[in-house]
Amino acid sequence: MGALSGSLSASKFYVQGDLPKDVRRAYLERIQLRLFRPLRPEQEAEESAGWCAVGQPFDLELSSEKVFSGPYLSLGFRTDRYRFPPAVVHAELEQAARGLRQKRGQEKLSRTQKEELKQRVLTALRRKYLPRMQAVDLVWNLDRQELYFWSQSAGLRDRLCALFELSFGLELALDSPYVAAARTLDDKALEAALQQVALSAFHEDVHGSR
Repeated sequence: MGALSGSLSASKFYVQGDLPKDVRRAYLERIQLRLFRPLRPEQEAEESAGWCAVGQPFDLELSSEKVFSGPYLSLGFRTDRYRFPPAVVHAELEQAARGLRQKRGQEKLSRTQKEELKQRVLTALRRKYLPRMQAVDLVWNLDRQELYFWSQSAGLRDRLCALFELSFGLELALDSPYVAAARTLDDKALEAALQQVALSAFHEDVHGSR
């Protein structure tokens, strides 16, 4: 899902905070620290997330030319995750436990043996299956401090906000009428009045209606 192709449905954020003087140099260094790192079967991690090139999830060699274009900063947000069907994991564990009990002549395995066996089974599954990959593009207008993220998933948006703050030291605010109004109000009295605004429905609920 991205800016270069696919769905036009995107989430809009406002970026909160001040930019550094040398944006390109400073941000490229920060991006390099949070590049996507592929999962390895021998590691216990089941998930990995980080930056990649926009529209190119396998391109992890990011340069200034790939990231910046005029006032825009463009990146891909890639996540890889191992997810095995519970039935498959259970069947593999049962088979491995049966073999270990027979080999050692035990009726039952200890808690430590079960934990070690589970890790061996999961490692074997990671070597057998590829992780599920998902890549979503974002485009950040540095002049307007507006960012578009090509996903409507609340979970993905939360994870983007976390990585974005770690990478750039700035917070993202999801676009809404309140946030948009707060950004445009300069008058302190109007801003204070906005704080008192309460949510209200634009329709009247009729009891028993469907």
